[in-house]
Amino acid sequence: MKDFFTDGSPFLRHPLLTTERTRQEIDFLAGALALAPAARVLDLGCGFGRHTIELAHRGYRPLGIDPAPAMIKAARMKAQEAGVEVAFKQVAAEEFTPAEPFDAAICLFTTLGQVAPASQQDNRGLLPTAAHSLKTDGRFALEIPQKQPTLDALKPADRFGDDTRYTQVQRSYHAQSGIVTEQFHLVTPSRSQTYDLRYRLFTRTEVSDLLTSAGLRILHCHAGYTCADLTNDSPFMLFICAT
Repeated sequence: MKDFFTDGSPFLRHPLLTTERTRQEIDFLAGALALAPAARVLDLGCGFGRHTIELAHRGYRPLGIDPAPAMIKAARMKAQEAGVEVAFKQVAAEEFTPAEPFDAAICLFTTLGQVAPASQQDNRGLLPTAAHSLKTDGRFALEIPQKQPTLDALKPADRFGDDTRYTQVQRSYHAQSGIVTEQFHLVTPSRSQTYDLRYRLFTRTEVSDLLTSAGLRILHCHAGYTCADLTNDSPFMLFICAT
């Protein structure tokens, strides 16, 4: 079984992470974070760089960091294909120390809560890194699923594809630890591979406490990338914070 963020991962071909979706998300964040022209932006857990690259397209100066070598490799390739110069660094956010402070930082698409293989520890330590990486009054955006709506919508299984090439997804939730496990079985006529993804779910109160403990002030709580206020039924939470 392979970690979800290694070579060949289905994450690299996620059908919902379209260019249009990324543009809409950065449209919203540019305003919510009050990004000035050429602002320096830290993308914590950048994955294959979709937000980092879009920020660079708009003239901002982003740095994308991620602990997974496969993600950084893919991000650099995608930046080259897009024709933009973007800085990426392979490092866990919890261990990152910036050379100089950033105007803003982002942590998006379920990055917070990821659980390392063979561990029960999540990556909540990235929140103090975000706070310490910002200039005075710098802003931070955190997007994360809301626990109960996510559990209400959690399907135990899914299957995509045809009879010879398909992806079978199996999901489970461990109530005591608060961890969701998703196993992706990729099957082709020539081989079969399984990727394992685990992440912890948080309530609004838990996230608010973590942000406050990290030294961040919550300015707004949105129901995702909209101006709508966060409610108990919102599948995703978007916190806009400041130092």
